[in-house]
Amino acid sequence: MTQQIVEEISYSIKVFDTKNISQIRCAFKELLYVPMDKLKKKVIFHLLNYLQKKFNEEDYKIKVFITKKGKKITGIVVCQIDTEYKSYGRKCGTFGWLNALDFTSCRILIENCERYIKEHHIRKIRGPINFPKIIGGIGFQTEGFKHKMMSGVAYNHPDLKELNYLKRLGYKIESKYTCVYVTQDKWKKGDRYLRDIEIKYLTISEMRDRKEEMMEMAQHTFHTILADASGGEKRLEEFFHLYEMVPPSHYKLPKDFNPQDYTDNPIFIKSMKSCDLEKVVTWAPFAFDSKTGEIVGFIWSLPNLYQIWQNLPLIDANVDTVMIRKEYAGRGIFSALNNIGRIITGLNGITYVEGTTIWSNNDKAIKTIFPHSKPIRKHIVLQKRIRN
Repeated sequence: MTQQIVEEISYSIKVFDTKNISQIRCAFKELLYVPMDKLKKKVIFHLLNYLQKKFNEEDYKIKVFITKKGKKITGIVVCQIDTEYKSYGRKCGTFGWLNALDFTSCRILIENCERYIKEHHIRKIRGPINFPKIIGGIGFQTEGFKHKMMSGVAYNHPDLKELNYLKRLGYKIESKYTCVYVTQDKWKKGDRYLRDIEIKYLTISEMRDRKEEMMEMAQHTFHTILADASGGEKRLEEFFHLYEMVPPSHYKLPKDFNPQDYTDNPIFIKSMKSCDLEKVVTWAPFAFDSKTGEIVGFIWSLPNLYQIWQNLPLIDANVDTVMIRKEYAGRGIFSALNNIGRIITGLNGITYVEGTTIWSNNDKAIKTIFPHSKPIRKHIVLQKRIRN
């Protein structure tokens, strides 16, 4: 058991730096809010598994701080420096899973996070970034509390006190994010003729074989743009693991399936005939340059993990990540991937599509996505420069 009293202050509140999974479990059971109470146990179980793995990585920089007043747990936070997390392309410390019953507990937790980040010569801290993102998401939710839980989307109690506590501690709202309900199945630009472009679906094995190519593409597409980079190889593995959880029955096609009954787009028809749609991952359409064979765009939609956990039919899709190579932008590839994606996921029973955690500081994203959708949830991420 690793447990260290970091400091003791007035009001008998103590703060602990701990790797004791039992103690961390108790804190989350006491303080964590999960909109669907029956999923709380599952969320905590997977969060603890993640933390234990990180504790076992010798060089991974992570701390869990817990505050107590007497025997009562009053706060918890996870602070880490993840090598694959970047903010505007630069290394950045994060705090996540912050829960505090009062301002004093919050102040102590955050001061310890700042001290830990500063010890590693980093001067910027952002949060909440709740790793693993597939169950934690990023940001404080500020709107849209009536909507059902979606994997990869952050949640918190509507009566959020921690936001005001952080503002009192000098944190500023730096980024805003919007989740949207995609209202239009078919986007007009997606019907364009795509010269020298092929759309294909891959198996999980084929995706893993091209992982380095996707990582290279992400690096050149995202890291100099996004406030909160979507992650690296570990994030991709999260996606693959989630795809592996989808039951084969989900991909079953209607009897006598004929692509021409669903579209007259020759590229879409060719795509559907080029593979066994019951064997590939239909959540993720890829665009390829037909001359070079390189990936030039893709959409990663994710099944709703919470429906899988409850053994419910999969009817929700979370459009988590969209990438188009810069030199191929403006050709309608994004719209085409959306259009074929809606046809095929619809065949698999998907009736609800949500574009999640769209960086709302990005005018280009707003102009591209928002006209086809309706904003339903909003999140914010805070940031602070740590002084010497």
